[in-house]
Order: sequence, then structure tokens, then C-alpha cells
Amino acid sequence: MKHFPDPQPVTERLSRALRDLSAVERWAAHTGTGGPDGAVVDEGWQGPRFGVATESCDGMHEVVGITWSAPAGGGPCGEPAETDRVVLHSSVRALLDLAEHESGPAHTVVVLTARGPRVLSCRLGGTTVTVTGAGTD
Repeated sequence: MKHFPDPQPVTERLSRALRDLSAVERWAAHTGTGGPDGAVVDEGWQGPRFGVATESCDGMHEVVGITWSAPAGGGPCGEPAETDRVVLHSSVRALLDLAEHESGPAHTVVVLTARGPRVLSCRLGGTTVTVTGAGTD
């Protein structure tokens, strides 16, 4: 039987990783071109959402599945293109590295926005952390 780490340290590590990743996403958005007056246009969380299932062993993260879900009011997204798959793999692996996740399953929801990938949430063991907060399932 697999042993999952205590929820509190997982929650703290994953929350910190999501904050760090969000800071990088905000920085990247500000380095791009802005709107007509030079202001950065925040496109929010618009775009196809993908659930990325991973299995980690000794800090190596293997993507074992990718599922899509249409944004509210949108149609099916279909399979991601190969370039999108690479972006999804890289984003999720980076998050798991930042969270110091060493072993066990994880499920991460990533939105592919016009400005790049944005991590919406991640579940490690029985703990789910979103960009807005943390909770235990």
C-alpha cells in the first residue's frame, strides 16, 4: 500500500508551488505586448482545459493520461496537438518539481490560454490545491 505524506506539508508545498508558478505567469504576461495603450490585457482563464494525470517515482513524473473538458459554453476540444501536449507535460512536471513531489499519483488541471498555460488546480493524494486556495478531499 502506498503511503502518502501528511496533508499539511503537501498543502504547504503545493500552495507555495502554485503561488510561485502564478508569479511567473504574471511576469510572463507583463513581458508580452500590451493593449493599445500599453496596458497588459488579462485574458483570464479562457481556453481549453486539460486534466493531466501523472504517476511519480523517485521524483520522475510520467504523464499517464490527458483528458479535456470544454470551458463553460464551449464545444469539445478534442485531443491536444503535439505542441500543446509538450506544453502540458512541461507545465505539470515543473509544478510537481516545485512542489517537491517525489512519489505517487497527481492530477493537474491546466488551461491553455492565448498567453500560455495556466495551472488551475492540482491534486496530490487526498489534497487538492487551486489557485484560490487549498482543501482536503
